[in-house]
Amino acid sequence: MPTNTRPHGRWTADAVFLWIVVCGALGLACFRLSRSPASVGAQDFRGLYVAGQMVLRFPKQLFDVGVQKQLQNAAAGGNQLVTFEHPAYEALIYAPLASLGYRTAYLTYAAWNMLLLWLCYRFAPPAASAFGSACRPALFFLGFPLLLAIFVGQNPILFVLAVCLACSAFLEHKDGRAGLILGLVIFKLAIAVPLALLLSIRRGRRFIVGFLGSSLTCAAVSIAITGLAGTRTFLHLLATATLNSDHSVKAQFDQGIWLHAMPNLAGLLYLLGSGHLSPSGFNALNLIGTLAVLGACAWLQRRTISDASAFGAAVSCAVLVSPHLYVYDLAVLPVAFLMVSGRWVKLVAVLWFVMPPVLYAVSFPYLMWFAPAVIIPVLLLVLCFCAPKQSGAALHHSAHPQSVELHAN
Repeated sequence: MPTNTRPHGRWTADAVFLWIVVCGALGLACFRLSRSPASVGAQDFRGLYVAGQMVLRFPKQLFDVGVQKQLQNAAAGGNQLVTFEHPAYEALIYAPLASLGYRTAYLTYAAWNMLLLWLCYRFAPPAASAFGSACRPALFFLGFPLLLAIFVGQNPILFVLAVCLACSAFLEHKDGRAGLILGLVIFKLAIAVPLALLLSIRRGRRFIVGFLGSSLTCAAVSIAITGLAGTRTFLHLLATATLNSDHSVKAQFDQGIWLHAMPNLAGLLYLLGSGHLSPSGFNALNLIGTLAVLGACAWLQRRTISDASAFGAAVSCAVLVSPHLYVYDLAVLPVAFLMVSGRWVKLVAVLWFVMPPVLYAVSFPYLMWFAPAVIIPVLLLVLCFCAPKQSGAALHHSAHPQSVELHAN
């Protein structure tokens, strides 16, 4: 049974102390980075910062990469482009930072994400094991992908918080609310869409209605911001930001898509030597692998396992099949850790704490060799498949809690 079900009971001295120490050290690192204009200007945050400016000043040109680069160079220095190719409504999140200088905005955004990190911990779902409950503060506050996301100014922390809230609603059989929350963070398309697909297989109509309601609203807001022409430009950016026709090293450099830096299925296949295949051969192998993993996880959603294992499997699978994933996107995995149980989860937790920072250390400063970290979501998914079966009556209650309550009355 899940443990540690009361969020207010997580205000422990140890958890607060760890969060303060970690955020203090991380804040100092961010401050030192911000003192070097060249260093802070090269961070991923430059793309989000300029998106916040553009959505206020000329939203119709939000996806004009020429304007993006010009404004990024003016605001953050250097001569580089961090393309903003997310749904337009996400830019509204960064609009309040537009009135601040770049350095101040970077530090403000880092502080905001540190607060969100605490909220992720506090509102994370109850753990499926005593180990998960005991390790909850460390999973969030010492997880390298989460800390790196804050340091470089990326956006996964808000997404993690939404997944935490959606998971709690899912476990409480509030399917419409779970879907609605997940649809609000559709800006993480590559993870949110497969995650929603798998959870809808588990829960059905109410989850689907909630997800579609919020995600389509976000899509409508995005179209209203940029107009139809801007929306077409956005879709064109998504379509061209791939390696479908060429996955050579030069093509990866030109696109800024490094397969051996991606801890997902594509990165795993690349490490196993499929990079020597033709582009069509690699894409076909990746597609077959993706469909196989999705199919297995879809079967798992209908199998007689607990809701916790089903959600953990959905999160792990969504990470694996995501077509575009970097190490900071692994920030969502603490939710999967809380949902799994078994004696091997401790070993996987060791990999979570050790492997990403070691890979960072050996590949610094280019962040090129994170693909081996794919073993973490793979093992989490295996643990979900090994979860004990649930009785037929329990599964019926999971899928139709209202009917069970009526019979009980």
